[in-house]
Amino acid sequence: MSMSVRTEQEAEHLMASAKASVAIEGLMLNDKQETLVKKCLTGAITHKEFLKRALELSRHA
Repeated sequence: MSMSVRTEQEAEHLMASAKASVAIEGLMLNDKQETLVKKCLTGAITHKEFLKRALELSRHA
């Protein structure tokens, strides 16, 4: 399944909404996590690459 490419502005809007949702649960994204999600949303990296990098981040948390 391919995701559509979004502009930086669209990615920022989606990130704000997602960050608010996770904050309700008492969670926060760190800078590395947020950057990784934005790269995926804007098409800078593939979803497969996103998953690989997310797994690496979780292992070093």
